[in-house]
Amino acid sequence: MSLPLLLLGACEKETDNVSKIVKVTFPGVALNGSDIIILKAGDNYTDAGAKLTDDISGAITDIQPTTSNVNTAAVGLYVVNFLAANANGFETSVSRTVVVGPTTATGTPDRSGNYLRAATGVTCFITKVAEGIYKVVNPGGAGVGVNTIVYFVETAPNVFVCPPQPFNEPGLFSVINIKFTDTGASWNVSAPGYGTALRTFAK
Repeated sequence: MSLPLLLLGACEKETDNVSKIVKVTFPGVALNGSDIIILKAGDNYTDAGAKLTDDISGAITDIQPTTSNVNTAAVGLYVVNFLAANANGFETSVSRTVVVGPTTATGTPDRSGNYLRAATGVTCFITKVAEGIYKVVNPGGAGVGVNTIVYFVETAPNVFVCPPQPFNEPGLFSVINIKFTDTGASWNVSAPGYGTALRTFAK
């Protein structure tokens, strides 16, 4: 007569250990203001923050950067990161790029122009957006990633840097060994899906 009671107790114990199944969804994180900020060295900078929209609860919350390495005293490129989770703990991250340029003219030529990579027959487009700051479209000179945009910063005459910065694929994109001549340019890229060989371009 005691057997049914034992089975009932076992059922109750197993029910206590059943996990709740939740659908994997992610919150929305929208930057306040532009995803690119261009400053001159010495300018003051206060980040505008972002808004978190919890897709589970519907709550909208103002959030501040999770990490930021912005130093407006030094010419260069910096990234401000935001990371936030919804009520189920699933996270979304977004980034803002802050570019700090020199306060005076570098004295070097404007490097704007169309740069053809002979190895692929694909063009890279470079535009000067501020003193010492260049917007570079398709820095890989490849048939894929043609809409990738990064920024080169001239930290000293004819010295260009392109530190890791967000691009339109998962991960970060950086460029090293940047060299310009009167007839073209060359550099190496580091990004998911790209090789590390030297890339040469003719202007």
